[in-house]
Amino acid sequence: MKLLTSISRYLVGGLFIFSGLIKINDPVGTQIKLEEYFTVFSVDIAPFFDALKPAALFLSVLLSTLEIVLGLAVLLRYKPQIVTKLLLAMIVFFTFLTFYSAYFNKVTDCGCFGDAIKLTPWESFTKDIILLVLILVLFVNRKKEELTAGIKTKSIALAGTLVFCLVISFLAIAHLPFIDFRAYKEGTHIPTEMLPPANDPNEVPKITNFAMWSDTADETQNILTGRKLLVVIHEAAKTDADSYLDLNSLISALGNQVEVIAVTASSGDQFEELRHSVQLAVPYVYSDATLLKTMVRSNPGLVLVENGTISKKWHYNDIPSASDLMSSFR
Repeated sequence: MKLLTSISRYLVGGLFIFSGLIKINDPVGTQIKLEEYFTVFSVDIAPFFDALKPAALFLSVLLSTLEIVLGLAVLLRYKPQIVTKLLLAMIVFFTFLTFYSAYFNKVTDCGCFGDAIKLTPWESFTKDIILLVLILVLFVNRKKEELTAGIKTKSIALAGTLVFCLVISFLAIAHLPFIDFRAYKEGTHIPTEMLPPANDPNEVPKITNFAMWSDTADETQNILTGRKLLVVIHEAAKTDADSYLDLNSLISALGNQVEVIAVTASSGDQFEELRHSVQLAVPYVYSDATLLKTMVRSNPGLVLVENGTISKKWHYNDIPSASDLMSSFR
């Protein structure tokens, strides 16, 4: 039993820390996933879940930080009476989410490990069942696991970890993820990723939904040709209006060096209202909201594309100068 408890402690602690680190790297990604769950639950279970959407980003940071802090607490054998109860509550919650995804085929990517490791719904559920068993082992043996030695040092380490998680989360929200695990990371040649690998033609391509269109034509090929600066606006109603002053200055300074095109998932009427209110004098096309949120975690965000290759991406808090932007081309 002692060996099983030790194995459980290291596996649970390591997996929780690993999962949490991936999520604090991209809190907005977890926010999007939680919003998907709340949308589904509001229809399938109760309407009040829809009211939780505004809190999705807060919950994203909270859950990710808890995973790391509790994972470290398990490894340090810090107050197991409390920690194992919190772990049990979290894994029951996660197991419910993954079971719901798998059984009802809703939110088919749970986002357990963000975009770093893709699991099918049933794989995610199986992973959570294994973790549930391991945490139950720790819970049953929680009194034997307690180590009172070095409690002050451990408390300081956990407090420092909490601060670290909050700082990393804030930076990832205010800028862009430190590591981009998504299909649209810098250096990606979109047309290539839209095809299955040459060594396995039956494998699903990394990019399956890339499409952009205007009111009159399909603009996908145009976007993938030449030098384009895409001003990505997920939702006109939720975009950061204050950032357009710097953005318009950049567009003006670029002149004819790069073709600037706005891309939005909003309706034409909504976007026209925004375009006039912020004086965004560029042509625009439409695309899918999920695609745009996957492409860049910023609203608005900038994506520099050269002949289908993503050269650089910027958050609206990091709008570059025209010279810095041009130097990003290969």
